[in-house]
Amino acid sequence: MRILLVLIAFGMIAVPALLALSRTEQPRGWRVSRALFIFLAPAFALGLIHGVPELDGRALNYPVAWTTLRLVLTGLALILPWCLYVWLAAGRR
Repeated sequence: MRILLVLIAFGMIAVPALLALSRTEQPRGWRVSRALFIFLAPAFALGLIHGVPELDGRALNYPVAWTTLRLVLTGLALILPWCLYVWLAAGRR
């Protein structure tokens, strides 16, 4: 089950990056840089979320609230590539 969830999460990150890479109306350098930006943005966001001790569930006063916030931000990090893809592709239509 865990492998399935990891594959779904990877697909949610990889598919918009591959879509950005497959756009043919832009030069190759722009496509690669935008695809890398879309692919690496969730890793950066998750690194920030798990790097801050308060967001890592170790807050002393309100651990349940911080853990809930961490889960919400993790979910938003998985939606981030699709938002970036739509934002970067919208100006080219």
